[in-house]
Amino acid sequence: MSRGSYRNFLRLLEKWPVDQTKSGGRDLGEHLRLRVTESFKHGDVTSVDEVECQRIYSSLSRIAKDTYAKQYPRSLSSTATGLSGEVCREIISNDFLKALEEQERGFFSRLFKRN
Repeated sequence: MSRGSYRNFLRLLEKWPVDQTKSGGRDLGEHLRLRVTESFKHGDVTSVDEVECQRIYSSLSRIAKDTYAKQYPRSLSSTATGLSGEVCREIISNDFLKALEEQERGFFSRLFKRN
């Protein structure tokens, strides 16, 4: 049985936030929740490979706890693009992508509201 693995993943998902600005299949937290429900269709009585589950859980747990971010702190607060993390989050949000899509449409498409 996979009772331990299932409960570990549920505890991990409690710590993993869902970013509402990237909803619709673009958020990692949302994707993880979907994968856990697919993998454990029958809850804790689902038969799974315990070794593989433990490996995946350990990896995701290290990411959720910022293990390597704490172990190797960044000396700069900018990214490769030169933008701050907050600006990068705004750029990849659904609202910004929608506005960019609207801007890329031609004049007549916007005028007549065609896609």
